[in-house]
Amino acid sequence: MKISARAGSSVHEVSIERRNGIYIVEIDGTRREVDSRKLEGDFYTFLVEGRSYEVSVEADGDRYFVRHGAAEHVVTLTDPGRAAREAKGEAGAGAADVVSVMPGKVVRVLVQEGDAVEEGQGLVVVEAMKMENEITAPKAGKISAVKVQPGLAVEAGAALVTID
Repeated sequence: MKISARAGSSVHEVSIERRNGIYIVEIDGTRREVDSRKLEGDFYTFLVEGRSYEVSVEADGDRYFVRHGAAEHVVTLTDPGRAAREAKGEAGAGAADVVSVMPGKVVRVLVQEGDAVEEGQGLVVVEAMKMENEITAPKAGKISAVKVQPGLAVEAGAALVTID
C-alpha cells in the first residue's frame, strides 16, 4: 500500500507491507521493520529497531491525532491514486468498484446489496496496522454488489463493493 502522509507542513511518501506479522514501512525511501500491537483504547506500542514506543492514535476521518509523550502531531493520510482517479472522472458515471486502499481485515460491512448510499457514506471498515479505517463511497448511488464479509483478509486494491 502506498499513501501520502502530511504531518504539519511536511509531506512524506509511505509504503506499508505486511510480512509474517511484521510491517515493512518505508518512509521517503528509508525502510524499517515495525512490530505493532494495540494496547487499550487508542493506545498502541511500536517496536522499531529494538526501541519501543507507546503512542496514542485518535482517528477523525482521514486525520489522525498522534501523541507520543508530550508531543502531538496531526497526520493526514491520502491515497494519491484516488486523487488521480477522481481527476479523470472515474468516481462519476457508471458502476464503480470501491477498493481497499490498504491490506487488512474486514471488521464490518455497513451496507447491503440494494442500499442507496450518499457520497462520503461509510461502506466497509478495514483494520490495518491495528487501526480501523472506514472506506467511504466515492459517489452517490446504489450498492449493486457486496464482495466481502467480516473476518475476510483483503489486499490493497481488493474490490469491496460495487456502486452503480
